[in-house]
Amino acid sequence: MIFLAKLGVGVMSTALVGGAALCSEGFIHVKVHEKQPGGTHLNLIVPAALVPATLSFIPKHHLAHASEQLHECLPIIDAAVPALEDAPDGVLVEVSDPGEHVLITKSGGSIVIDVNDPGDEVHVSVPLRAAQSSIHQIAEASEKE
Repeated sequence: MIFLAKLGVGVMSTALVGGAALCSEGFIHVKVHEKQPGGTHLNLIVPAALVPATLSFIPKHHLAHASEQLHECLPIIDAAVPALEDAPDGVLVEVSDPGEHVLITKSGGSIVIDVNDPGDEVHVSVPLRAAQSSIHQIAEASEKE
């Protein structure tokens, strides 16, 4: 009986530590609402730590073109992300046209993009660190071949 209790505590502890590690990078939140009748309503919240793991399953030749284009931008990305992390929360870009509105903000350690137009409403939130590490992983894809 004591063995089963110890086994249960061990399993629960492992699950707790694993869950904490998985959530340590933050979460990616994607919300899509198509405004027409019968339109798609998607609300997806995924631990950002899953993105690098998922990228490792994509064949490198599918990432080759993106990798080539990213090499030029890596110095800019590496300079911008720490600056954005240190910047206060607030609006980075706002575009308003009749019937359309785009808002890009920094909130906590994430970039949040909200788009609202006559047909769709889209919300995307991505942690800065997770985005930077994923961009580096994509950029390194061509080097590994």
